[in-house]
Amino acid sequence: MPVCQHCGEAWSYKESLKQIIKLRRKMICEHCNEQQYSSQRSYWISQMVFLPAYFIIIPLMNIVFNVGFITGFLFITLLATFYILITPKLLSLSNKEEPLW
Repeated sequence: MPVCQHCGEAWSYKESLKQIIKLRRKMICEHCNEQQYSSQRSYWISQMVFLPAYFIIIPLMNIVFNVGFITGFLFITLLATFYILITPKLLSLSNKEEPLW
């Protein structure tokens, strides 16, 4: 779980998930009320977990199994849910905003 770089307190899964769902890179620590940012490393790791599904698994599923739109949509929804649930485990924090590139 992520640890605040300012106060050193570990965030709970619930806190992390709540901050991630807000879809902002700037997060507020609930222990010390200081701004924290998703680190560049955790951003790239979370993207590398999810992007292969869109570019490899979904087209392959369509070609090999000839799935329809509804099945594909349900699969994407399942992947998005999995992504949201696993991202708090991959999150690491930084005191300053790091460039993504």
